Amino acid sequence: MEAEMKLFVESLERNLTPEDIVNLEACMDCKLCGEACAWYLGTNDATLHPTYKTNFVRDIYKRYMTVEGKLLGPLGLMPTPTAADLRERAEYFWKCTACGRCTLSCPVGLSTRSIVRMARAAYADSGLNRENPTLNAIANNLETVRHSFGLTAEQVMARYSLFLCSQAAEMAVDVQGDDILFVCPSAANTKIPDYATKMMMILNAADISYTVSSRLLETGTEADHILVDHHLSRMILEAWEDEAERLGVKQVMVAECGCDTRSLFFEATEMLGRPFKFPVILFDPLITERIKTGHLPVEKVNSSITLHDPCHSTRLAGMGDVMRELLQLVASNFIEMTPNREHNYCCNGGAGGMRLPENAPVRRTISSIKANQIKNTGADYVTTPCVVCMLTLDDTCKTYNVGTSDQRAATMLFEVVYDAMYTALERRGELDRMRMPVDLRNTSPDYLWQHTSSGKVTQLMQSEKAADVLAWLEQDEVVQRFFTNHPEGPVKLETFRQMHAQAQRGEILEHCNGKMTMSC
Repeated sequence: MEAEMKLFVESLERNLTPEDIVNLEACMDCKLCGEACAWYLGTNDATLHPTYKTNFVRDIYKRYMTVEGKLLGPLGLMPTPTAADLRERAEYFWKCTACGRCTLSCPVGLSTRSIVRMARAAYADSGLNRENPTLNAIANNLETVRHSFGLTAEQVMARYSLFLCSQAAEMAVDVQGDDILFVCPSAANTKIPDYATKMMMILNAADISYTVSSRLLETGTEADHILVDHHLSRMILEAWEDEAERLGVKQVMVAECGCDTRSLFFEATEMLGRPFKFPVILFDPLITERIKTGHLPVEKVNSSITLHDPCHSTRLAGMGDVMRELLQLVASNFIEMTPNREHNYCCNGGAGGMRLPENAPVRRTISSIKANQIKNTGADYVTTPCVVCMLTLDDTCKTYNVGTSDQRAATMLFEVVYDAMYTALERRGELDRMRMPVDLRNTSPDYLWQHTSSGKVTQLMQSEKAADVLAWLEQDEVVQRFFTNHPEGPVKLETFRQMHAQAQRGEILEHCNGKMTMSC
């Protein structure tokens, strides 16, 4: 057996469960799974049919992992997959979002998703996934800077601080003894940190006791769902636990991310070989509770809105009612798309669909199905509680001219909540509630220096890393996008530059004025 195939098979043997054996043995090859798969329905390409992937894994299983295969294979009486076959078939395991919709069409309920994840793990364990530049970059970034897009802790903190300071708001950082540890998915703090600041301001206004960690940069979404690298996933989950223990929080919170919802509620136990050490809560039901109890005022937005169900949240984690309950509290005209809930079509971007650039042409082709779903509702825009879904839907809406040119056609659900909250707070004259986390109010200047986003960036501007971070901020596309809608942003960036210049001259920076640090 070739070296790569040996490692691949050893991974399959190590990760194979009794359910996986059923998935491999019980398939009747009826092909009905393809009737639920957008990748196949949108192309009629046999290589994108679910069975093109599963039958290949099934051939490996039968040849190398069964008695019949070990006897008949060497005699030439059974096909013998090779390392060359592994390389040839690899791309198709990532032309799939492992969304689980195909299982709904299977007469016996077999899980293609499980087989695809098992194969991706075997590609990781054999090292063959490193031959793809994007997968290799994700793995290398996680191994080196602990962020799948390659951002450093300083870049993540500086950008959030710039956006929050521009809105006269703060974020709690490294606060001991808060109720909740909030960790942001890498896709969110890379692609939409300007939008994500709204989530911090919602938490502030709702008087929720939370902190972020300056050490933990991401949630492990891409390790678990794109690479399916069990070692890297376990490393990040253990880092969550370590930070939760260090900070003395009571629970950890999953933001609006479909894959993280599935990971923390289901796959964490598989990865760790034990239950996750801390209780896990979701952002959306937490905010729903604060609205219903009167702690967070809202006035429903008037736009007509439709909802995209993230596959990993609804079909694979049963959270469809949770997101609808929140949306109905903040929107006066919610229109369901058809089909919806567990039958909804995938956005086609999750678990690698969008992350791998070579997928873009076929992903956009098959997304005509999703574009038509959205168009047929007649809604002003679509919202979803998942950052990768939102980014993919935004690309789909632009590709198929869905929506209007004067506003985004796809938003995060928390953005709808923010709009409803902002209107209510503004009417009450209570916008200041969004500014400061509840556990940082009425604390000392020294405490704010250590535990606010602006305090952290003030310290950063005095460090040897400041010049590189400032240069990066000046060139960053997300920063430039933020500036188009926030004219105060460039002023704040200039303040950062001035702070660094003062530090270079050896001047002492005033770190806090009792409410905000100098950077704000």
